[in-house]
Amino acid sequence: MKKILLLHFSLFFLIANCQKKKQVMNIISTNNSENIEIKKDTMPDLDIASIKKLLDEEYNLIDANNAPPSPENTIKWINSEIYKSLLKNGYKSPSQQDFEAKIQTIFGVDTNGKLLCNRLKKEKGYILLYGEDPKKNYIYKEIPRAEFYPYQATGNIFLMMDNHFMSFIISPVRIVNFSKDSTHYKVKLPQYVISRNKYLFNDDKSQFAWLINNDEDFMQSLVTTFGYTEDKKLLKWAFEKQGFSNYQKYPPDNIMENYGKFLWTKQCNGEINLHPNTLYLIKELSEPSINKDKYLLNLAEYINYLVNNEKETELNLQQKAKIAAYLLAFGEQYKYNKEYGYNQMFLGKFIFYQDPDKKYKKEFEKNNYYNLPNLKKWYQQAEQEKDMFENDQTLADDPQPKDYVYRATYYKGPYSK
Repeated sequence: MKKILLLHFSLFFLIANCQKKKQVMNIISTNNSENIEIKKDTMPDLDIASIKKLLDEEYNLIDANNAPPSPENTIKWINSEIYKSLLKNGYKSPSQQDFEAKIQTIFGVDTNGKLLCNRLKKEKGYILLYGEDPKKNYIYKEIPRAEFYPYQATGNIFLMMDNHFMSFIISPVRIVNFSKDSTHYKVKLPQYVISRNKYLFNDDKSQFAWLINNDEDFMQSLVTTFGYTEDKKLLKWAFEKQGFSNYQKYPPDNIMENYGKFLWTKQCNGEINLHPNTLYLIKELSEPSINKDKYLLNLAEYINYLVNNEKETELNLQQKAKIAAYLLAFGEQYKYNKEYGYNQMFLGKFIFYQDPDKKYKKEFEKNNYYNLPNLKKWYQQAEQEKDMFENDQTLADDPQPKDYVYRATYYKGPYSK
């Protein structure tokens, strides 16, 4: 156990030192600072003796055996300092209603429902979003209160439900600086604490540039982990960062898995939340004058990846069918658009090569084609066609999306617009 603690704290200090060089630090609190308006669950500034005692306790944890990551009074002090810092830096605490609406939109947390996910934990005064699934991460199994390790080691986010802000566990050792004569101290917090809160809960768009340049992983995780696609500027930045415009035939699974993170999110109750904003973005990026084929080719490749029985094991047939239906309905429109003329790239390929035993078709029918406009009509039309690659001796295997592009012509069907 002691070895685990030492290894964990060594990792924390290594990461913390690297981040210190990258992130701008703000002086936001001193032991003799002016009075500010605060709400409940905050602590007064500590005197010199108290802050030294707190730091001594934190240092002792490094060599302690079976000790908690941080004492409760330290956690309370950290949260209090973060909140007071936010107020000093212009943060406006949202109302309860606005805060709950924000965390539901951004993080998918419904405070009025049951929190059933492994990665969610509701406690008095806060909701914990685990950075990693505690059932999969060894640290949560072996060390008591391991969720209170510093943020750099866990990625845990604390949604503070009383004062309405987002908090993180930051070791006091990292943020307290004493004057030369040790009679005064200053508290410095990483800029990301201020910028994240103001950007997400105050709609302060001036924080965007700093965050995407200095807090890239967190900003991408808002989209790929939590499914936050309502911020169109953030979505476009995160999507274009992945290099999806660089199409390759037979793309690696990790690229396709990453592509899927922009298309859907699995909710706590197992429901699939699809992201139409991503499809709107793909449509925008696929205009003929910009980048006609590559994003749509990757979409077709993802459908191929999705319905492969050996892949996407996180999803069952019903969930896969719903995702596939939405993506097919979106992609099939390009068959009837004379700027593209993709012929059988989407539904044709799906019918002839991806659903040979018709199990997906049965799901579509059972769910009335998910009430998607045109999907049933387009599906029936595609069924009546002949496979354009039937008896084709030029292909080494089943036709791939790029093969359909080579034969693309505008297809005037009975349901074209």
